[in-house]
Amino acid sequence: MRGSPPLALPTKPDVKLFTDAPLSIRTTWRIGGPADYLVLAADRAAMLAALEWADAERLPVTIFGGGSNLLAPDGGLRGLVICSRTPGDRAENLLKVEELGDQARFTVGAQAPLTWTGRAAANLGWAGLDWGVGLPGTIGGATVNNAGAHGTEMKDHLETVTVLDLETGRIETHPGTWLESAYRYTAIKAMPRPRRYIVLEVSMLLPKGDRAELLALADHHAEFRDRTQPTGACGGSTFANPYPHYAGKLIEDAGLKGFMIGPVGFSTVHANFIVNEGGGTAAQVRELIATAQQTVRDRFGVELHTEIEDLGEPE
Repeated sequence: MRGSPPLALPTKPDVKLFTDAPLSIRTTWRIGGPADYLVLAADRAAMLAALEWADAERLPVTIFGGGSNLLAPDGGLRGLVICSRTPGDRAENLLKVEELGDQARFTVGAQAPLTWTGRAAANLGWAGLDWGVGLPGTIGGATVNNAGAHGTEMKDHLETVTVLDLETGRIETHPGTWLESAYRYTAIKAMPRPRRYIVLEVSMLLPKGDRAELLALADHHAEFRDRTQPTGACGGSTFANPYPHYAGKLIEDAGLKGFMIGPVGFSTVHANFIVNEGGGTAAQVRELIATAQQTVRDRFGVELHTEIEDLGEPE
């Protein structure tokens, strides 16, 4: 079931407002019950219009990007859900490049796909984002989570972040250090939902590189992920790596690689990924997570902390 036919958003009639909208088709895990209301915000204007409508209707708001690294509740979400993303073939309108000699300022809207942005930078000969090619999610989500791979993180080239402060209604631009970014952490991510700040745009300073080498590196990263990580309905890395260990190795050594509860289980390709074979639930994912944490704690004395965000069940 895909919910009711969409309506026009009153504050921006060209944006569709979905009611009783299943979250399972909006998340990479393909899990989640219905949202009361849902808007697909492809740019800042749509985002602000949706927030204006929700404020007038006194509705709680939940915002996410590409739907990866996110566990949506089986009971759905109350109020308005805003999916802040745009397809890669339309993301060019969200990117502004300012060349500054041996570096460039990349200003990107939060809705732009991370993989598209990484490839766009490589194609223009600017380094620092090739690690993002092949990763799901958006620039906004990657910024909030301080996403990273292959030794590089969002914070490494982040110059500024533009946010909407929901308490004051003001749009503010802060230096990248304002996020207090660390391994898979930012000050915004640490806030309880509903979060005070919404990322609208970021600017990054990227160093000059060799276009051919960068494109080859981007292709290599994408191929590596295809070979070493599962495809299909998956939420991304389940646990952060507990230094100096690797979460996937700990789970595998604990005998849980391939272990399933119903149709969800730890991938046989990479044990730090939980895959949904079809019809899985958030409750089953939570049970798998708890099983891994307890087993690894008992076997190795190591605590596993989730990298994915669990939105919890509605009260």
